[in-house]
Amino acid sequence: MTSALLDGVQHGLTTAPLEFTRWLNDALVDTMNRPTKPDPATDPMSAYKYLRGRRDAIEGAARQRPMLRLFDKNMDPIAQIAGERLASVEEMNSDSGQANVVLRYDNWLTDFILQQTKIHEDLHLVVDPIPTQPTWRTRWGGKVTGINAKRDSSGVHTLELEAISNRQHAKNLLFAANPVFPPEVQLPKMWVLPGNTRTILSASMFINLARLFFPLLSIPTNVFNPFGWLNGGISGLDPLSWPLQVAFVNPILDQSRLSVIGAAWTDWHSAMNDMLKDAGCDFRAYTWLKEDKDSPHTELVDLVRGTVAEDAVNDATRPHRNCIVFAIEDKSGVTGPTGTAADGVINLIGATLDDMITETLINLDEDGDGETDPVFRKLLGVAPEKPKTIWYDGQFSGIIESERRQHKGPVKTVMTGSRSPQIVNQAQTFAIRYALSQLAQVINYAIGAYQQPGTEGLDNLYQGQLDNTLLAWMRFTDPRRALWTGDMAWQEHFEKGGGTAYTLSGVVTMRVGHYKTRAWQGFTVKVVNGRPHAIDIDIGLGDRAGFEQGGIIFVDQITAIKRTWSRSEPVTVQLAIGDDSDKEDPAARGLRALQAVWTTLSQFLGEGTIF
Repeated sequence: MTSALLDGVQHGLTTAPLEFTRWLNDALVDTMNRPTKPDPATDPMSAYKYLRGRRDAIEGAARQRPMLRLFDKNMDPIAQIAGERLASVEEMNSDSGQANVVLRYDNWLTDFILQQTKIHEDLHLVVDPIPTQPTWRTRWGGKVTGINAKRDSSGVHTLELEAISNRQHAKNLLFAANPVFPPEVQLPKMWVLPGNTRTILSASMFINLARLFFPLLSIPTNVFNPFGWLNGGISGLDPLSWPLQVAFVNPILDQSRLSVIGAAWTDWHSAMNDMLKDAGCDFRAYTWLKEDKDSPHTELVDLVRGTVAEDAVNDATRPHRNCIVFAIEDKSGVTGPTGTAADGVINLIGATLDDMITETLINLDEDGDGETDPVFRKLLGVAPEKPKTIWYDGQFSGIIESERRQHKGPVKTVMTGSRSPQIVNQAQTFAIRYALSQLAQVINYAIGAYQQPGTEGLDNLYQGQLDNTLLAWMRFTDPRRALWTGDMAWQEHFEKGGGTAYTLSGVVTMRVGHYKTRAWQGFTVKVVNGRPHAIDIDIGLGDRAGFEQGGIIFVDQITAIKRTWSRSEPVTVQLAIGDDSDKEDPAARGLRALQAVWTTLSQFLGEGTIF
């Protein structure tokens, strides 16, 4: 009877008798090596086996020990590092990550590192998290900054390599005021470029790298520094041969927020930091090697993707050497109604209205996550989308630990000032000096019709003795804090700022102090890789993700990815979502956006410091 039921069955169970002595996976037909994916509608068991096998392959790949390699000063490979006693690699989205590798002192690389490499010669560390699938998209690259030869108390000799990620280059590269002129001749005095964030930052980085590596620019910009001509040589005529490169950004399809960069010999990290935070973008420094098959200039390839020219464009845009590729990536979760660069303008308008109005007047928080919900951005169609990756809390959750901290103790009253508005001091001076001059005339008329000695210049007795006594201080008491904090609340806080009360500067200073002394909350979470989302497969650095705590979904960016392993412990991957730092005042963000627009207009009109 059982045999008759199974007649004609081509897929599924391979053994006819019904038994409970084997695992289901062992009884299924192997489908992982099939040329096509099985159809779950017609062959559900094969589809299940395919998906389960694919999942096992992804999780197994994540458990592999990363491949460590050492590169020389020109990013040419030296050797693969093996036998490490301890290693850790961390990548951060807003700062430079670090790596540490501890080797036995008798490792054959010790002599090369300590003796055959001069102290002023660079060494580079490259880490591929998945050694069976190395790619520039997931690769960690950095510069060795410290080498420690140690002998511990037990007599064990070790060699420790300390490295910092290639993102550190952003702190050692400058945005020139005028990148096509030498520093001795700088006109205009400031580099100003308006546009969508990714476009203007990528363009600014490219022209400043050309100032260093492109001979037609590097020679005239170093006319008084001839040793700078050695940087790159004739190969610098080819931008794909530069050691530092910038990923191409399509300015037409760039939907990142409209902004303005203004810099005068400012390092990249400082000049870009606030802009990147406001726009929800990340700065990445990818390590591209000639072994990589795909081009880092993905947006150039996207222009012809799906056509016969795709492979040709991919090959033509591949760098001609091992290099570092800087990329500005939009991680804001904002798309927009048009799908073009016009969304950046709409995004700026909506975000500024939310920062200036919603955050200060409406303060809407329907989901209870402590963050004000966007109102104007929703109306304009540029509100951030919900994250695709969420870690839910439960018995089998992948959350290692999550922390939500409430910082209480707001201050009722904020005070600022020390100087009166200039118009108040001037009006006060005019009134007093005018009164003294009138007094001199009264004295003359009382004594005689002629000028009396001592009366001329009587108004000069006043030299601003009463300046900064009227409207020199201002204070504000928050009614909600006064009603809700209780009788024992913190009473007063003085915020230092511009120092002038009852002006726009004073109001902004008051707002900063009010925001700084508020009650607020921050959160951090660490999760296990592959439970259920796999790092660098489902989600990557800087992506928006959510986690559940107390029935509330908190959303923030992936701020750090750290991998650690040792001789006795397997690879452990930790993911950090958000941080516990105080967020910036939304009103300050809004004012900075308005200030950027005004700065651009004033610079092009010949005001400020540009001419």
